[in-house]
Amino acid sequence: MRYEYGQYMALIWDGTPDAYFIKGHVSDALGKETIEAEACLDAREAEALGEGEHRYGRWSMEPCEDGNGHVLRDYKDPGRGRFKVTMFGVGIFAKQSLKGTIK
Repeated sequence: MRYEYGQYMALIWDGTPDAYFIKGHVSDALGKETIEAEACLDAREAEALGEGEHRYGRWSMEPCEDGNGHVLRDYKDPGRGRFKVTMFGVGIFAKQSLKGTIK
């Protein structure tokens, strides 16, 4: 699937998600609003969302039972084949910044 800027990236996790991703570098408020609406989070789950972190994503192939599987890998720096994403960690993976939220 091809995602547009600002769109929630619906990923499949084994168990509960470690993070939620939005395509592009978006503001903290817009990202959280989009995730809460699209991922259907309840109040407790929404509270567990960390601050947004601007990262770069890249789709990678990872073999699975049926022989094909795409995995989103995230990186701190831009590079070949990477695109802008905003990552919101959950629970122990939530980023709590001292410098404030993304503008």
